[in-house]
Amino acid sequence: RLWRYFLYRETLNPLGSEDGIFYVARDASPASAPPVQDARQPGLTVLAAFGRAGSNPGEFRGPRGIAVGPDGSIYVADSLNHRIQKFDASGRFLAQVGGQGTGPGQFQEPWGVAVGPDGSVYVADTWNHRVQKFDPNLRFISAWGSFATAGPDPQAEAGRFYGPRDIAVDGSGRVFVADTGNKRVQVFSPEGQFLLAFGGPGTGPGQLNEPVGLKFDRTGRLWVADTWNRRVQVFDADLRPVAQIPVSGWAGTGVQNKPYLAVGPDGSVWATDPEAGRVFRLGADGRLAETFAGPFSLPVGLAFDAGGQLLLTDGSGHRVLRLSVPGG
Repeated sequence: RLWRYFLYRETLNPLGSEDGIFYVARDASPASAPPVQDARQPGLTVLAAFGRAGSNPGEFRGPRGIAVGPDGSIYVADSLNHRIQKFDASGRFLAQVGGQGTGPGQFQEPWGVAVGPDGSVYVADTWNHRVQKFDPNLRFISAWGSFATAGPDPQAEAGRFYGPRDIAVDGSGRVFVADTGNKRVQVFSPEGQFLLAFGGPGTGPGQLNEPVGLKFDRTGRLWVADTWNRRVQVFDADLRPVAQIPVSGWAGTGVQNKPYLAVGPDGSVWATDPEAGRVFRLGADGRLAETFAGPFSLPVGLAFDAGGQLLLTDGSGHRVLRLSVPGG
């Protein structure tokens, strides 16, 4: 069992279980890189916030991914409460689905959430190693996937996952899943039929190491947070790797250091650097434009609302912040 842990990272106890919790001061942790100071530091303006620590409707414990539906509704992966919550565009609670478990509509630490063109909601049910699909009102539709380690072949164990962390849906409704532990991205039809997989472990163009955040830009290119390679990779509409953008961050390999992406109205790409407590913006050309510290301790999920304002989940603050961005 120890050999399989070191070779395949198969844990001795079930994934998602806890044997203990160890706290280290942020300034004493070598995994917490000091924020890179931008010469301008224009800052992000907090316009509003909603949520607080708790398990009641509208409260959070470790929120992760966030997505905005076609009607402006906001969906949040309330990870440690094992649920998805829905809010209106102003942040007023509307609905929820979840509870810890393995049944339909139950979760084990969901991390990623995405909304399709038709309003369908897709959830990366991380430690159940599956995807769940819901209607816009969070009524369960279907689920697919189970646990498997694929090894070096990205085509192995098709349709199965190892700790999926994020989801993106393209304009045709195809569902892209960051199969994080298997270091690949898998693609499905809206009904969950496996279509293809790409990536696989490595450092070369198109290879991945701990992929997390996924996001499509307006031209149909897919941006991937290739976390442990400390870069963002860009794939064209045919899923060919066309750019590898180094990231001055993402230094830690801890479970909290899982960055997410968002695409702004101007085509810029935004990313979180969770353990460093900052957000950075890449221009449409892929160059680092600005780095922002802010009133958040663990920035994780990102999404833009219809008004061009940035929504950000603060995993340690157990809340969602609405931010205005420079030039927005």
